[in-house]
Amino acid sequence: MKKLFYLLFSFTVISGCSVLPKSSFVYYKSLEPASCNLVVGLSQEGNQQIYKVTTNARSAEGTFIQKGQQIVFSGLYASESPGDSKIEVSALQQGDTLTIQNYGNSMNSFTLLSECESKYLSLVKARP
Repeated sequence: MKKLFYLLFSFTVISGCSVLPKSSFVYYKSLEPASCNLVVGLSQEGNQQIYKVTTNARSAEGTFIQKGQQIVFSGLYASESPGDSKIEVSALQQGDTLTIQNYGNSMNSFTLLSECESKYLSLVKARP
């Protein structure tokens, strides 16, 4: 009887340890979905902050860094930037909204997501 108890106890402990925590992405969707169908997912997995970005034309995943309200998507670069420079895509988070300045002006020309038409891309948190 003791052997059966220890066997069941061991099985319970081992199977409980093998369960991986589910990732919990919070998704933000574009207010203008017809433009480029932009969706941004953010998640905290352990000590890493993970993002998923999808549009009609591409998708990317990686880590992000958040400093105050600014979020920088590491490894997600502008579609068009001057010269050989690489500009990482960033967003401003205010409450349940993310805002991305999609392109600059003649003095500071860049386009972050060329598949999206608007200068400012507003995304709102999707309700589960």
